[in-house]
Amino acid sequence: MKTKMTLLVLAITAPLSSVALSAITGTTSVQATFTSTIEAGTCNAEIQNASGAPISILPFGDVFKSDLVSQSRQEAFKIAFTNCAGVKNAAIQAAPGAGGSCTGNAKNGTSYAAGHDVGFEIWKGSVESGSLMSCGTAPISNLNLSNGSGDFEMDARIVIAKDKTISDVTTGSVSAPVTFTVTYQ
Repeated sequence: MKTKMTLLVLAITAPLSSVALSAITGTTSVQATFTSTIEAGTCNAEIQNASGAPISILPFGDVFKSDLVSQSRQEAFKIAFTNCAGVKNAAIQAAPGAGGSCTGNAKNGTSYAAGHDVGFEIWKGSVESGSLMSCGTAPISNLNLSNGSGDFEMDARIVIAKDKTISDVTTGSVSAPVTFTVTYQ
């Protein structure tokens, strides 16, 4: 019987405590301010040759006039994107780099002027089957990076400059500065 009495007292005490607590008044609402810094997504980007080695110059070696006529000299390269955070896509656009221009008398050709009346075409994907990243119109190409990385594959081809013929081409070293602008989305 003693045990039953204790349980009865506890059972009565518990409801009395909750009644006493509900009679207490206090703060009826609270406020909070949430802060954060919104960051643009980003990736590490690097220009690489076809083998995946980092480069800043894409070497073509010796090119003969017959190569220019046949448009047979091309080199593969890519922009490799890694460690992407907060990025689903990259929009890539090529333009003449510092001191560079497009070929042609009006500087509106499809290739990037390299001197000696030649230029370099840049193709997204492969030459002829890909899409020309024309110097004169600077189209934007997109790359899906939702997996956190990706390669933007390209080919460069050396060609006779717009408005020129093979008889205009002179011998010597040539180079064309190209800047790739990347906008992350």
